[in-house]
Amino acid sequence: MGLLVSISYNDQLVTYDVTLHEDEIYHLRLAQQQERGNENYIPQKVVIRKKGKIWISDLENYNELVGKLTTEISNFNSANKLSA
Repeated sequence: MGLLVSISYNDQLVTYDVTLHEDEIYHLRLAQQQERGNENYIPQKVVIRKKGKIWISDLENYNELVGKLTTEISNFNSANKLSA
């Protein structure tokens, strides 16, 4: 079982299943169904990796979403003394 991360994004609760793929590379998959025709599209998959001291993502147009997800992953890692 992976880590579930929930954040508020576009005035809705969004939950991603997070899996550590390689050292400091996380694959996130949306853990809920989206309503069809929803104006507030949420990416189904996100890859976040640490490069030096910054986090980067494969999604260029979702900085706010990636920032919130990265913060939650970093907070979890810090609180549980995991490397990331």
